[in-house]
Amino acid sequence: MNINRRILPPGRIGIAVSGGSDSVALAFLLTKGGKKKNASSRFVILHVDHGIRPESKEEYRFVQALAKRLGVPFKGIHAKVKKVPGESLEMSARNVRLKFFARAMKEFSLDAIATGHHMDDVAETFLMRIKRCSGAEGLAGIKPKSQVGPVKFVRPLLGCRDQELKNYLLKFKEAWREDATNDDTSIERNKVRHLVIPFLEKNLDPKLVEHIYRISGILGR
Repeated sequence: MNINRRILPPGRIGIAVSGGSDSVALAFLLTKGGKKKNASSRFVILHVDHGIRPESKEEYRFVQALAKRLGVPFKGIHAKVKKVPGESLEMSARNVRLKFFARAMKEFSLDAIATGHHMDDVAETFLMRIKRCSGAEGLAGIKPKSQVGPVKFVRPLLGCRDQELKNYLLKFKEAWREDATNDDTSIERNKVRHLVIPFLEKNLDPKLVEHIYRISGILGR
């Protein structure tokens, strides 16, 4: 897998783990399955239970147990995200996460927070932004590094495909949690993921995702 470890700062790093395959794979890859000697001092696993779905508390326990298995400190919160006037529920949840990450950055003296965004996320974002007539900056989409307020993000898995990460976990018989809403194609991103990209890969370009990833990288320079 094409993991970009060079973007990781030398200090302490938070790993944002939702319980999905991408973030669980990220936790295993960065801590080398809990076998990395300095994992406990270098990494902290971070998790937000948004309180939106019934299974979110079970996901919280799953991630907490994962951190224990990996020998890495865990910091999580139970939130009750509510839609704010003028915001989508997704945006309200994002704001809760950002506030939590900002507190974690300060509490654990983190140099950055790593997320499990991958190549498929880049392609989905690109296609969604074409619809909105975004310019070059918008089409560059998800970058390896970014900063929102005091929170610095790094994304070492952007060169990896979603299925690669799932195969990695399956190889070692590691579990993850699936969000049932990810199959709801009334949600724009899910429609692009499950309907648009497979159609274009079959009928236009079998390497569509990889090619979009390269284009996004060029636009982001």
